[in-house]
Amino acid sequence: MVGGAWEKPRENSVEALLYGIEHADGVEMDLRLTADGEVVIHHDPRTPGGLFPESSDYSEISKHSDRFEDLLSRENFTSRWVDEGRFVCLELKAPHPSSGAGGGWFRGDAMRRHMSELMGKVREMIEQEEVPISSTVFYSFDPCITKVARSHSGDYRHARLMPKLRQWGGWNVQRAAAFPSFISTSVPRMLSRQKKLGAPMLPLALEYLEGWTRHVPIGTSVGLRGRGLQRFNKIRKGHPVYVWPAPLKVEPRLLDAGLSCISDTMDSDLKYPDGIERCMRPATMPEIEGVRMPWNEISQGERRGVVQKWRKRWSWSVTPEELSIITTESTLPWEAPRLIGHRGVGKDPGTL
Repeated sequence: MVGGAWEKPRENSVEALLYGIEHADGVEMDLRLTADGEVVIHHDPRTPGGLFPESSDYSEISKHSDRFEDLLSRENFTSRWVDEGRFVCLELKAPHPSSGAGGGWFRGDAMRRHMSELMGKVREMIEQEEVPISSTVFYSFDPCITKVARSHSGDYRHARLMPKLRQWGGWNVQRAAAFPSFISTSVPRMLSRQKKLGAPMLPLALEYLEGWTRHVPIGTSVGLRGRGLQRFNKIRKGHPVYVWPAPLKVEPRLLDAGLSCISDTMDSDLKYPDGIERCMRPATMPEIEGVRMPWNEISQGERRGVVQKWRKRWSWSVTPEELSIITTESTLPWEAPRLIGHRGVGKDPGTL
């Protein structure tokens, strides 16, 4: 590490998201709806003080959660998102059943209304900022996301997070509950489902690609090496894939395979374990004649050349004509392999 110890901001804070969008190709954040209708950036179902955001007014949880509106008021966040090609993953969080919000343990129409209000508010905010359609995605573990998106996402796109994680329980309980879904959902099956939903990308757990767990799901297994990678590339045909977690030692292989990384390792001074320099903006600072240049500062011809090189290298199915439409000074193709800051700067110790 160079320059001393890095002081990591709190996950999902405005400070964390500003850092992430400056140093990486984009950020991921978690959004919840408070009892008084504020959209807050908060992951866990409770605050450190034990309050449920969905059954609390913002004033009660403001020490632990920042408002999405306050983040959007920061020009050094929105300008990078809107004008410089950064990408933002917006995860919509369903309330814990014990909060009483969203129908509590009974869910049903009340949950759809809750998630509809959350998505509708967020969509209106990003529309007002003129966020490009190809620079963001809504997603959620809650299966109602698809019905909600049909009515409330506008022109913005969405995806389902799978296997489904419940809103209740700790880390081990959530993953134990998700294990049957993990076993029954192979990567080809998951990709097929996402495409039927019209999802622009596939959010994918690293366990499907690395280690013994990749052989657990019933069906064709894929991987990051050898035949496993060949099968994966043949199946996805360049379809965008966002992988989490993306440990530093695995990150180079993910990017080299043309996959995007959602990273918890966001210290900009770190190198890879073998000492090789790390680029935290592989998409928005591509190499032009051996020198990395900001996407929004290179010429249209240079952008076209970079994109065609990527298309050939990773066998994208998208046509050159389609790429020319989506490739602009402020937007990149969905397929571009990006490094994304998870919760801005990575998850905090002790959070889910």
